[in-house]
Amino acid sequence: MILPTYPLQIRLQIVCFLLGIFCPGQTVAEDMSFPDANDTAGIAHLDRGVMLMFQGETEAAISQLEKAAELGPNRHETQYYLAMGYAETKLWNSTIDATTKSLSIATGDIESFYLQAKAYFNLGEWVIAESKLKRVIQQDPFHARALKIRGQTQLKQRQFARATQSLLKASELNPFSTVIQYYLGMSYLNRKMYQQAVTQFEESIQLAPGYAQPYHGLGTTFLRLGEREKGQSAMAEFQRLQKSSAEHERLSRLTQVDPDNVEAWTDLAHVSMESFNYQLAIKIFRRCLQYEPQNVAHHLGLSRAFISLDQPVPARQALFRAIEISPNEPILYNTLGSTYAMQGEVAKAIGSFQRAAELDPAQPYYHLNLARLYQQIGEQSLMQQHYLTYEKLLAEQTKEGSE
Repeated sequence: MILPTYPLQIRLQIVCFLLGIFCPGQTVAEDMSFPDANDTAGIAHLDRGVMLMFQGETEAAISQLEKAAELGPNRHETQYYLAMGYAETKLWNSTIDATTKSLSIATGDIESFYLQAKAYFNLGEWVIAESKLKRVIQQDPFHARALKIRGQTQLKQRQFARATQSLLKASELNPFSTVIQYYLGMSYLNRKMYQQAVTQFEESIQLAPGYAQPYHGLGTTFLRLGEREKGQSAMAEFQRLQKSSAEHERLSRLTQVDPDNVEAWTDLAHVSMESFNYQLAIKIFRRCLQYEPQNVAHHLGLSRAFISLDQPVPARQALFRAIEISPNEPILYNTLGSTYAMQGEVAKAIGSFQRAAELDPAQPYYHLNLARLYQQIGEQSLMQQHYLTYEKLLAEQTKEGSE
């Protein structure tokens, strides 16, 4: 679970607010009046567990919440957050146990019903999941997550028209979910509504280019439409992403077993970049820099991840640090020039690209970058000069490569 990290004082306020929600008709102070030792210790474990959830430390959170549950098994919010942690770590039977306890205390808690339905869905109990999702949606018709899983459940039961209806509602409530768009595409594909399926798969790919499944759906749809070349192209991309995903999973397991393996973290960062998961790449490059703060490649990788997210300012900060460490690396100045160009700071971009070309005069693409910027500001003579240099150097590289 990835939840925002707030300053301690704000996080404590959030915990108190959440405890108030889960104790309707009471204040937190009332609930905690005259506590015995078990109450005090249980609440402390609960608070630590919730804090760890907000920091994304799910396994540590579960440990704290289990201790809280031992000391106070009838506290609803403890059972709810424990169920949330179990669901995040895919412990589905434990999720059902915790939500059952939660619902025995607060019978109408919609989120506990949702988590329980999700657990039954992941255990393959489609009918039970459907009945519980129906109750969630009856209580809250705008519960997008419940509508999404209900649509998936209906797909599993081959109720394709009903799945389309559920997923359309979910898409209206959450139009930026690549997963919803994908499953909506699958509902159309199974109904032989191929043009609608293409639209949804392409929308899913646009939202998350590194998500493999929509390419398979798109390839299947094109092949059924008789568009063989497009179908094969989409399937090839699906296979490439599947291979990348397998490597990502292997490296993730390796870093869990050996969390100090910097080489594995570095490889995982690069695989994340290749699969367009730039936010994760940023997190991992920062982890790498904790181990190797002087490693220029980590700073450069971090800057490229920020550039891919259209965030030139933090990208530049990473590059400035890299240049402090290694002031004569041409690629750093070339990348720095790109960050300036992104914000229209042409003079600074030209200066950075020129420095890159000075440090490595044989690199053709530094001259191409300069030619483009000079063309942008109307300096035709300088544009022509650098473009001719680019063509000359590129031809030399091509000739050397063929020999």
